[in-house]
Parts: sequence; C-alpha cells; structure tokens
Amino acid sequence: MKRYLLLLPLICILRGCLVPYTPPTPVSVTKKHELTTGTKYYIYVPSYYTKKRDWPLVITLHGSMLWDGPLRQSKEWKYYAEKYGLIVVAPSLCSAEGILPVLSWDEKLLRDERNVLAVLDEMCNKYRVDRRSVLLSGFSAGGYTMYYIGLRNPQRFSMLISRAGNSSLKIFKNIEITTATRKLPIMLFWGKDDLPQIKRDGWKAFRWLRRHGMKKARIKKLQGGHLRRPEAAYRFWRPYLPKRHHMSR
Repeated sequence: MKRYLLLLPLICILRGCLVPYTPPTPVSVTKKHELTTGTKYYIYVPSYYTKKRDWPLVITLHGSMLWDGPLRQSKEWKYYAEKYGLIVVAPSLCSAEGILPVLSWDEKLLRDERNVLAVLDEMCNKYRVDRRSVLLSGFSAGGYTMYYIGLRNPQRFSMLISRAGNSSLKIFKNIEITTATRKLPIMLFWGKDDLPQIKRDGWKAFRWLRRHGMKKARIKKLQGGHLRRPEAAYRFWRPYLPKRHHMSR
C-alpha cells in the first residue's frame, strides 16, 4: 500500500504529460538545430505561411524530461498553430526538472537562457515574426525556465504564461526588476485538482510578482488536474495580440 501511495503523484504526472489528441494538420512538425548554439528545437509553421505579413510566435517550454519534451510540446500546439495562424517553436531545455534535484541549476538556467534567446533570434531572422507578439509559455517544470528567461528579458516577449508551472524563490532572487518587467502581462493557471506542489508554487509566484510591482500578473484555476492546455494559453494571450492577428481557420 505504501508503495502504491508513493506512486500516485508519479501516475498523475504521467497522465498530465500525455499529448492530448488533436486533429491532423496539413504539414508536420520539423526538427531543427539552432546554428550558433546547436540547440535542438521543433517548429511548426502554418501551411499557409507567407512572407507578406508578420506572424505571432509561441515559444513553448517543456516540463521534466522523460515525462515531457520539445517534440511533445510541438505536437500539442500544432493544431492550434494551424487554426489561429501561429508559428510555434519548442526548444530543448536542460534546466526543466520538477521531480529530481537539479545539479548546477544556475549554470543550466543560464545555458537555457542563451539557447532559447538564440532560437528566438533565429526565428526572427528566418520568418516574418511580429517581435511585439512573442509568447513565452512554460508547462510544469518548464515554469522554472520560463520565469528565469522571461523576467530577465521582458523586452523580448509580449506575455508570459505559466501552464501548471513550477516556480522557485531562488530563481526570483536573480531577477532585476525594471519598468519593462513591471509592464509585462503574466498569466498563471493550473487545475483545481492539480498536484499540491504546483498549487503552492503558483501562489508563491503570484504573490512575489504582485509584491514586486507586476500588476499585470493574473491567476486562474481551471477544472481538472495537471493537464496541458495550449488552447487555454492562446485564449489568455489573444487579448494582448493586435487585432490583425485575430484569426481562425
């Protein structure tokens, strides 16, 4: 019985990290490597992409490896990318770990910051990305990396969205609060039946953000447990997008 109880949180995590079914898309996710850092990432570009206009960009950060990864993130987003006209990129991380202790965490966060920003630069160079419409979203343990990169580089993103994301006050201590940081819209949401640690981390992060002047930080509790919710993330981001990007196919 004790072994079964110990396995329950793991079972919940596994269920939450399964890629939900979405309808097929006209084109597939593509695996790439960023030229300067060699960072692996997966990208989905809508089948009707054209260089005649700018496109919103989603950078989605995966949770703990083994239970999640960049390929799973790109697959869960691709239907919504096709439907709403988004370019989606999912880089590989080394700091996303919500189950086992993370060794050399500061070093890994710095490496992920460099790599993710390099991927962002590559996207902007290769595609007609609207630099004022870049979403950084982290799922589960990807929340650690999202807060670190997003709050340290607020001028690069139009919004941060934590999808049942982990957080740590150790990370927030490395954040220099600026005017740009305070203006950045931030949404935190998790399931009402989510893991206790996720709920605690969410409330800690929200209180820290508001206490440090980030008045655009919001929270929302949704039905269900530790689930991926890419379309919910898009709905929260949509009001901050220029109306020309409000589309659905």
